[in-house]
Parts: sequence; C-alpha cells; structure tokens
Amino acid sequence: MKIPFENTISSAYRFAFSNILSIIGIAWFPYLILSAAVGALLYRMWPVFIAFMNAADAAKAAGKRPDPAEIQAFMVSFFGSYALVVPLVLLMTAMVVVGMMRKALGLHPRPVFIFFSLGGQVWRLIGAYCLLFIMAYGGAILAVLLVAIAAALLNGVSQQASIITAVVLGIVAALAYIYSFVRLYFFLPAVVVAENRIGLGRSWQLGGGNFWRIVGTVLLVTLPLALVTSVVLPSILQIFVVTDLGSLPSHPESAQKTLEDMLRMVGKVLPIFVALQLIQSILTTALNVGAAAAAYRSVTGYGESGAPEVAA
Repeated sequence: MKIPFENTISSAYRFAFSNILSIIGIAWFPYLILSAAVGALLYRMWPVFIAFMNAADAAKAAGKRPDPAEIQAFMVSFFGSYALVVPLVLLMTAMVVVGMMRKALGLHPRPVFIFFSLGGQVWRLIGAYCLLFIMAYGGAILAVLLVAIAAALLNGVSQQASIITAVVLGIVAALAYIYSFVRLYFFLPAVVVAENRIGLGRSWQLGGGNFWRIVGTVLLVTLPLALVTSVVLPSILQIFVVTDLGSLPSHPESAQKTLEDMLRMVGKVLPIFVALQLIQSILTTALNVGAAAAAYRSVTGYGESGAPEVAA
C-alpha cells in the first residue's frame, strides 16, 4: 500500500509541534543521563589531554618526535572511554524513540513529563538497530569484495573493461545499498512498538513500493529544520564569539594567556551551542517518528475501528 505523501508530512509536523511538551518530557531525562555521562568522560579525559599536549609541545621544543608509547597510551585511554559511552548513546536514543513512537501511536494519550524505560520495546529496538547495522556493514563489505573480484577477473582481459565494470558495479551496489537501507529503516521503530517484535522483515514488507515517498518524506521533515539551525546557530554564536574576541588583548603576554582567553570564550559559547543542537536533535527525532507513525497507520490501518492494536 502506498504512503499518503502529503498527509504523512503534515502529520509529522502536527505531531511534533502539537505535542511539544510531551516530546520534551520524553526526551529530557534520557538526554540528561547521556549528557552527564559525556560530561564525566570529558572531565576524565581533560587532564589526560592536557598532559599529552604538554608532552607533545615539550618534545617539539626539544626538536624530538612525540613518543609513540605516549601516543598509544593516549589513544587507548580515549577510545576506551569512548567505547563506554557508545552503548549508553544507543540505549538512550532507543529509549527516546520508543517513548515518542508510543506517543505518536496513541499509547500515551495523556501528557508525558518524564520518561524512562528499560522495557522489552527498548531492547527490541536496540536489537533491531544492531542487526540493521550489522547487515549494512556486512553488505557494504560484500559489495566491495564482489566488485573487486569482478574487476580483477576482467583486468587480465582488458584494463579498460575492468575499470568500466568496477564503476558500473560500484554504482549499482551503492544504489541497491541505499534502497535496502531505506526500506528496512523507516518503519522499524513503528513495527517494534506497535507489533512488539524486531520486525526487519516486516519493515521491509511495509516499505515495498514506497522508496521515493519515504525519501521525500524524510527530506521534507529533516531539511527545513536543519536549514533553520544552520542559519540561526552561526548567527547566535557569532554574537558571542565576536564579543569575546573583542575583549582579547591585542598583544597577549604569553601563549598561556591566549589559551585561557580562548577557553573562557568556549566556556560561554559551548552551553548555547549544546542547547541549540539538543533542541534540533529532539525536534528532528520527533518529526521522523511522527512521519513513520503516520505512514505505519496508513499502510496497516493501525488504530482504526476494527484494526487490531498491540498493547505494550
């Protein structure tokens, strides 16, 4: 069944802005936990980063190359800390998406002021995301191998034919990759929440014949907000940055003084930057969830009289 294009887009914006208080209520606590974790990571890594930079500067001043052991130790520490945050990012993102999807499908009819869930739907969505990205990376690796093998086999016959074949197969593989990912991804949160299953096959089924409608819907609910943010954010930041740069001394006494002034400037700008990016992220998620929920209702009849509804 075809997705009603205009109705899906209007429903996405209607959901996002008519339920803005509930959307903020769903998102603020998981994102607060995530922000605290990221802040703790930065707090932990800042002394390590400063020590590494000081050691690199000292080696440069002495005309030596940085110690490879120190570089390795820093990278291990950084990526080790980063690896601890990634699962939390996935968990909190899935939690927010599930909360918003439950609201969009009518499973949270009342206003929501705080949301935190470690229920089955959150873990199913995490599992669906993990399977999807495993398939995506596996498919990409397989496509590259097949193209490389075909090009290598033809290289002995004709180098020109090998190049042309590699280009054509690469384009075909890239288009097939994009097509498959779009069909699998768009309906996935709605299937997980409404049907209580991981549902990659179901998502693929619902996306049949709707590729271009899905692409158009995602672009029209994502790009306008991104364009507004790209205009507003630099303008706001420029006001603070120019003000702070104007207060910097023309002839700083030392590099340390300049560094302190720059850190002070960043300290003023960073909260505003993070807040605006957070608002954009919440609204973008709500718009995409609203679009997926409206499309799911249209192609399945979910919520209509006589249509089965799966309670969480």
